[in-house]
Amino acid sequence: MLKRLLKDHRGPALIWFLIFLPVLMLVMAYLADYTQATTESDIDVQRALEMAVRAAAMQVTTDSQAAGHPRINIVAANIAFRRELASNLGLDANTLEPLKGSAMKTRPDYVLVVYNGDDAYAAGGALAAYKYVFSGGGLAGGAVAAVGFPYTFGMTSRDILPGGGGVVQTTLDMPGVVAIINTSVTKILGKTSITPIRWAAAKIVCPNGGCKP
Repeated sequence: MLKRLLKDHRGPALIWFLIFLPVLMLVMAYLADYTQATTESDIDVQRALEMAVRAAAMQVTTDSQAAGHPRINIVAANIAFRRELASNLGLDANTLEPLKGSAMKTRPDYVLVVYNGDDAYAAGGALAAYKYVFSGGGLAGGAVAAVGFPYTFGMTSRDILPGGGGVVQTTLDMPGVVAIINTSVTKILGKTSITPIRWAAAKIVCPNGGCKP
């Protein structure tokens, strides 16, 4: 009798298993796809941001370079930063709106701080320290305090704090830039979006008398 009951239940159980197997496979594929999308999106945004801060740090003024005391032109740094972001994330070069085919779902917001430490070459556009805030499609900016080197910045999810604080900190011991970016990334399956918040910093280094970002 027991064997007969087991045989009787085995058939329906197998049928239900076969019915739910495709659903189970879809769920597993969805989760795998989501993980892949999250990882790839995070990597893409982080790499783009790292290239952008390096491009910004390369905007050394001619007079400071000639004197052997490189300082970064704040206006040129912001232009280079935006250009590199747009190029690597598929954004419009002027508005930073996502272009067709871009993995970005929305226009990114960013905060960019250019830190030179002093005003020695301010006449050439290398102000001591300047902070750009691009939010909601508008760009604002203003000078911030600079007290030489080393200097620590703190990062929150939406801001860069001179002097430290926040949840992450980074210290510059040479002129450089620090940036954070907030953006929305379209997931591969297109149902929801991912919102990575990333930060990066780049500074000028002078090994053996030669300076470069």
